[in-house]
Amino acid sequence: MSRGVILQYINAVAVTSAEGTINFLYSPYLAHYGYTLPTIGSLSALFAILRLASRIPSGAAYNATTARRQLALWLVVFTLSTSGFVFAGGNIFAVIALTVVHGYAFGALGTINLAIVIDLTSGQRVAPVMGWYTAFISTGYAIGAFAGGWLADTFGIPVSIFVMGLVPVAAIFTATALPPFSAHPQAVARGKGLRGLLDAHVKLDARVWLAFVIALYINLLADSVDTFYPLFGLAIGIPLAASGFLRGLKSGSATFIRLISGAVFRYADHRAVNFWTVLAFALGTLVLPYLSSIAILVVVFAVLGIARGLLRVTSAAMVGELRDEGKDVGIASGVYNAGLDVGAILGPAVGGVLGDAFGLGAMFQIVAISSLVVYFAVGLASPSGRKALMLATSR
Repeated sequence: MSRGVILQYINAVAVTSAEGTINFLYSPYLAHYGYTLPTIGSLSALFAILRLASRIPSGAAYNATTARRQLALWLVVFTLSTSGFVFAGGNIFAVIALTVVHGYAFGALGTINLAIVIDLTSGQRVAPVMGWYTAFISTGYAIGAFAGGWLADTFGIPVSIFVMGLVPVAAIFTATALPPFSAHPQAVARGKGLRGLLDAHVKLDARVWLAFVIALYINLLADSVDTFYPLFGLAIGIPLAASGFLRGLKSGSATFIRLISGAVFRYADHRAVNFWTVLAFALGTLVLPYLSSIAILVVVFAVLGIARGLLRVTSAAMVGELRDEGKDVGIASGVYNAGLDVGAILGPAVGGVLGDAFGLGAMFQIVAISSLVVYFAVGLASPSGRKALMLATSR
């Protein structure tokens, strides 16, 4: 494993440690200053909206020759917009400004980081590399929630956000220490302005859009379950403590499988794993309404966690393998990460609407089946998508 990739792993932990803290403490921070629940919900949505808005522009602007400077710049902006909340004092205008900048900066960092990891490895051994990369991302989130909570209890919420917001300073040094690396020239010819950018999207390899759908699929299913299963559990007699344990088990399983995914992909092609894991994720979500035994639910939630962890690796690897074919990964990284954001936005929103209309149990099933239909529709819609699916099922 190269020094550059290790530095990017450190970068990922530093960034998501700060993000994990702000995700955990943002609502209590606003409540501390008297914000109402609807306002807290609206402001929280700004994070995801600006994160989504940043993906394509930052992917289009990505260039291997300037990537280290871009990374360092966005790390500075991200650090200031995280720790800056301590100086906002709850002022609505300052909070909105910091939320907007923070969301955009985090989205840009995720897009640039993924592209750099792919370019550093030249698209080789993408599955195990992405396994470790996504494992470090989830580790950072866990550290942020744990350390942020302890600091908040000990010194107060604003101090906790300020201190954890400074963690990415370490990543600034790792960014400047990255070794030189090269990338293929932009493989998608495009004109200037928004029209040219849209043209470039249309011309992207169909596997990028398949990866986008998988990313959307991951968070749509995961966030709808995470948001509404505690309520469904209460309705069928499962206490919140048990639901919390199941959610923690799912997260732990996802992190564990990412860490050992290198060994998994020595014996199984990542495209085959992706195909069967998509089916397993849908099936696990589909059967949730029929289960009330904690012992069985433990098994199902462990499977859901493993499936989510593997799909994050295989979908990222799908983008990474384009680099080995001589294709640019900047816009592809932006499109892929946008799928994660769209899924995170739609999961709770769609789940809430469907749950209100048909009940939470039926909602899990509708989301599972409809997401699976979209996955196959996109995969079968183009020659390269069909080839990817055929390679998966033939292994």
